[in-house]
Amino acid sequence: MTLAGRRLCGALFLIVSLASGGADHAGERLPNSIPDAEDDQSQRDRLAILRVAGERLDPYPALVSLSSFGPRLTGSVAARDAGMQLIASMQAIGLSNVHAESWQLPSAWIRGTAVAALVSPQSVRIPIAAYGWSGSTPKHHGVVPVVLVDADETAQHLEALLARHGRDWAGKVLLVSEGGTDAMANYAALLPLLRAATAARAIAVLRHDPRPGSITLHTEPIGIPLPEVTDPNLIPALDLPLEKLRLLEGLLRQHQPLRLQIEVQNRFSAGPVAADNLVGEIPGSSGDGLVLVGAHLDSWDLGTGASDDGFGVAAVLGAARAVMESGLRPRRTLRFVFFTGEEQGMLGSRAYVRRHASELEHLIAAVVLDWGAGPIRLLPTAGHPELLPALERFNRLMPELELQSPVDGWMFFTDAFAFTLAGSPGIAPLIRAPRYAEIGHSAGDVLATVDSGDLRQATAVLALTSFFLADAPGVVSTHFSAEQTAASLRAGHQETMLKAFAFWPPPSR
Repeated sequence: MTLAGRRLCGALFLIVSLASGGADHAGERLPNSIPDAEDDQSQRDRLAILRVAGERLDPYPALVSLSSFGPRLTGSVAARDAGMQLIASMQAIGLSNVHAESWQLPSAWIRGTAVAALVSPQSVRIPIAAYGWSGSTPKHHGVVPVVLVDADETAQHLEALLARHGRDWAGKVLLVSEGGTDAMANYAALLPLLRAATAARAIAVLRHDPRPGSITLHTEPIGIPLPEVTDPNLIPALDLPLEKLRLLEGLLRQHQPLRLQIEVQNRFSAGPVAADNLVGEIPGSSGDGLVLVGAHLDSWDLGTGASDDGFGVAAVLGAARAVMESGLRPRRTLRFVFFTGEEQGMLGSRAYVRRHASELEHLIAAVVLDWGAGPIRLLPTAGHPELLPALERFNRLMPELELQSPVDGWMFFTDAFAFTLAGSPGIAPLIRAPRYAEIGHSAGDVLATVDSGDLRQATAVLALTSFFLADAPGVVSTHFSAEQTAASLRAGHQETMLKAFAFWPPPSR
């Protein structure tokens, strides 16, 4: 991952600005004051005690236990059972006010069979994986023809494409071409294309998720409006490996007619299902603020979610345990939250923000760990540079962590971003995980991808950073109005992306 520009990772996008994300455009921001040397020494001593407590702990067994449940798709039995164990773990650590906060998923989705094979002009098996919350192939007999649709045309001129070719799609599989000039726009166009193809009585839509790993299958939600607006009548959207896409596209461009055998069967729950965010606290001594520390419990269902985001869950749980076993108590409350529904569009964290709207003005920051498995390297503030002095001071107090200088950068589409959209600082620590784009949301996301040393490092950084923000004097909360939030997001070059995924404008409170 780079710290500048944008890079597509399926439905996840990283945008980090090394400039100050538009500080002049979001209203006046007062920097957090820097305490005197005596306060610095006191903080250094307390952080040293906490670090010693953390070094005695091993967070890896918690990850092993979590991975034993298998995939934890939101609304699934495995997600529920893993959540029950996590509640028990929080209680065993000694956290206060441990409880579940339910939110409603319109429909659970259960992956079924997905098989495809090219039968003419040659015989080749085609591995496929359904996008989450897409449906099943309609009844059809025998083999079906394949037609090629251009990726850019579907993203930029779908109505014109329908007018020219939509009548010819009935009973056929649509293959979306490789490439496309704007990966974000191409992904955002998938749901409109799928709806149009369903209306035209097509059989399925095939595309390649443009992430590293040419033979790797990935899964995503069809689009961010789903599964909040579930439509079980949609035909399936399917990922296929890059080399198979190139085979099929090459044959079609040589004007060879293709015939596929294809069968996809997915299921939906009969009605809404409950999903839970799990919460526990370490009460502050002064009651003058709140720091949230979180990760997401849910995972996609091709692997076991060890990297995305079992790594984050184990680190957050380890951070909570480290603080408890240190015997230290911060000035402000530390709240630990494990979200569900992150993979379907931050559904759980957005539900949390709505439920706790009255508390946001007291929130110093929401520190949410989620971007693969690896050591934490720096902390971006996502349009809230008023936190930079405090984070720079933390780096001076803890130089042995070797963190890079904090930046007012952006991490799009993690649970931290739900808080940013609501006007609060959402800190998504940047992790050095060079294979995350290949591993995440794929069958490769298993326990073997996680290094226990990296997990220890991330746990220590998370415990120390969150405790510092909750304990240091002079750190204050800054909560933006909807107008200030919009200005900050616009200055951080987020508006275009948010519009593509129906997150614009930021919600009024």
